[in-house]
Amino acid sequence: MEQLANLIVQQTVLLAQREEHMVAMMERLLSPGGGVAASSDHRPATNDALARLPAAGTPAPFLTSSASLRDLAAWKMKFDGYMLLTRVDNLPPKEQRAILLSLLDEDWTRVIRYALPVAEDTPAKEVVMAMEAHLRTQRNVLVDRREF
Repeated sequence: MEQLANLIVQQTVLLAQREEHMVAMMERLLSPGGGVAASSDHRPATNDALARLPAAGTPAPFLTSSASLRDLAAWKMKFDGYMLLTRVDNLPPKEQRAILLSLLDEDWTRVIRYALPVAEDTPAKEVVMAMEAHLRTQRNVLVDRREF
């Protein structure tokens, strides 16, 4: 039992070291002067830093189709913070949309693709506003009147 506990401790330490190493490598690659990002970046040059991956402690907010308006409002705040931390808002609209779709379940992806009047090159913030409007139309009028 003692050997098993020692192995678990060793694996935990190795995992933490690997994670720190991966974060350092990604920061070097995504830094303005380093690695692949500087040499193969086809986006127009800006004064802003390139988008960066969040630290391991910054989870990406995920939204399911069963979310209510209150859930969507809370998710929107988290998503805005995520965009700020990762600097996603500096990316072209198509890349913003790809990141947004990765944070949504299949039902929301279908809604955005087929039911919302948003183009492929619409920025993520406008897509989120359209999602909120769509969810608002799905709500029962009687519930709105009761809350009023």
